[in-house]
Amino acid sequence: MIKLFASDLDGTLLPQSHQFDELIVASIEKIVASGYYFTIATGRDSAMTTLNGLENKIYQICLNGALIKSPQGTILKKELIDKDVLKLILEEFDDLNLEFLTPTKTYTKQSLEAFTQKLRSRPLEEDVDVTKMFMNNASKHLVFNQSTQEILEQDICKINTFLEPGQSYNRFYHFLDEHSDAIINAPCDDNMIEITKKSVNKGTAIHWLGQYLYIHDDEIAVYGDGGNDIKMLSMFQHSYAPSTALKEAQYAAHTQLGPYYEYSVARHMLETIAKQK
Repeated sequence: MIKLFASDLDGTLLPQSHQFDELIVASIEKIVASGYYFTIATGRDSAMTTLNGLENKIYQICLNGALIKSPQGTILKKELIDKDVLKLILEEFDDLNLEFLTPTKTYTKQSLEAFTQKLRSRPLEEDVDVTKMFMNNASKHLVFNQSTQEILEQDICKINTFLEPGQSYNRFYHFLDEHSDAIINAPCDDNMIEITKKSVNKGTAIHWLGQYLYIHDDEIAVYGDGGNDIKMLSMFQHSYAPSTALKEAQYAAHTQLGPYYEYSVARHMLETIAKQK
């Protein structure tokens, strides 16, 4: 019997708007009201996750598993990148426009002007409104013009950057290989770098939350579509990927569902609890 549902957001649970719409909110509220637990499992930070009325009802696994929060917003678990490795990254890779994520804010050495110019030069997604929404949210919670020391003073859980056309990342990838005992890069797709502490991933975070709630792994259902979901999908018996997921995620999942934009994940969750009555 499934007791805990855990889902990635973009490309999995959420529709093309990338936001919690009325149907998604109603579905999750029904799951929780029926006595089940629900957690998001996302690469996003808390500031980029607007729950639209689901606050105080669901758990949150953010930053690819580096942060776990209760429905009341209490931090249950936090995994930080080693300060020594962080210092090396800050000192050696100024040219990569890295973003350093904490549980509440994102810090960067970039200026607001440089950040804005970078966003304007990046090709827009098909849905311009969605792209603008992400840009606006990101610019609101970033702290710009930070020094190495100012960033080192923060609790850094994750490091992000978009791969810029024409920029070489070979030296950085070599650095990641050299420090694979301390950090791991598990991006959602080939256009990003997403670094956390080596032991961190969505799967281990969900397992930890299950133990916290006295729920076994075979009582957990997980849903994901991207590269940062592969470990999670391979860890659990009840794992599902939309048909629109990356091929690697589909192979890692136990079962393939319909496309994410048809609300396949929400429908599957509701069908699951209906069968368990």
